[in-house]
This record gives sequence, structure tokens and C-alpha cells, in this order.
Amino acid sequence: MFGEQVQSTRAAQKRRTTTRIVEAAAQLFAENGFQSTTVRQIAAEAGVSVGAVMAVGDKESLLGLVYDQAIADRIPAPPEPGRATAVDYLAHYFDPFLALFAENDDLARAYFRTLARGRPGNAALGALRALTENNLMASMVDAGVPEERARLGAQVMFAAYLGELMLLAAGSTDHQQTAARLRTTAAFVTAQEGN
Repeated sequence: MFGEQVQSTRAAQKRRTTTRIVEAAAQLFAENGFQSTTVRQIAAEAGVSVGAVMAVGDKESLLGLVYDQAIADRIPAPPEPGRATAVDYLAHYFDPFLALFAENDDLARAYFRTLARGRPGNAALGALRALTENNLMASMVDAGVPEERARLGAQVMFAAYLGELMLLAAGSTDHQQTAARLRTTAAFVTAQEGN
């Protein structure tokens, strides 16, 4: 009994420390930029040792955690049946994420570079993919798209979104073009055969 309480207390303390570190990293990345922020600065801002920061992750991992949390906080609610067309819901589903990346282009580019390098164990991206595909599929099924086609359409939408983010990070497109292409993709995946 006592051992379980100690483990529970330690786990809670570890979560609080991780939260402080990620919040400190987010603040410093936003203020100083990714390249100019050091692990030592993050440790000082969080009030922990450099070792405690490194136990959570290196700078790239911390940036990933910062963005993973920001993305998780912005996931749109599933659509209410009949409230929006599938095309509208799919076209605008990614707007909060695009707005997040527009807030700080330098940080967004650093995050995309991290994603492109294949940061191992990106559970948040996998969870975002699963939740996004489920929400998009539900919207399409509600609009009358057969379930199997809706599942594939949701996968296409998520892949299109990731591709558009990479183009944004490379400076090959802008937010308006991205939104327009996502809307075109949404119209394509929700189109019924024979129309």
C-alpha cells in the first residue's frame, strides 16, 4: 500500500516536472527561437537541472512535445450530424493546425525538419492521425459516403494535410494556397461515383 502511494506520488511529480519543462521550452522557443534556445536556458526557466531536461528529451524532442501539445489542444470536435457539409468540415478541419504553424514560421520549420528526420516514438502524431481520420471518416459517413470509401478518403485527407505542411515549411506555398488545395482534396474525396 505504502509503496503504491510512493510510486503514485513520484509519477505525479514526474508529470509536473515534464509539464514545467515543456512549458519553459515553449516560452523560450517563442521568445528566442529554436536555434538560440539552449537546454541550459530551458532548465533555468523550468527551475530544474539540465539532467532533468535531458531526461524529458533533447531540444528537438522538446520542440516536438511543444507542438504535439499545441496540436492536441486544437483538435476540432467531431461534427454534429447535419450541421456542416462533409466538404466544409474536411476543408476546415485543419484550419486550427495551419493557424498554429502560421504563428511562428521559424519554429514551424524547425518542427517540420524534426518530423522529416523521423523523430522516433512520435506517439502524439500517431494519435492525431487516428483521431483525425476517425473524425473525418465520421463526417463523410454522415454525409452518405460509404464507410470503406470514407476510411480511404480520411487517409487521403490526412496525407494531403502532411504534404501541405511540408510545402509550407519549405516556403513553396502560402496558407491561402494550402487551404484552397485542402478544400479541393476534400471535394475530391467526398465526391460520389457517377456524379
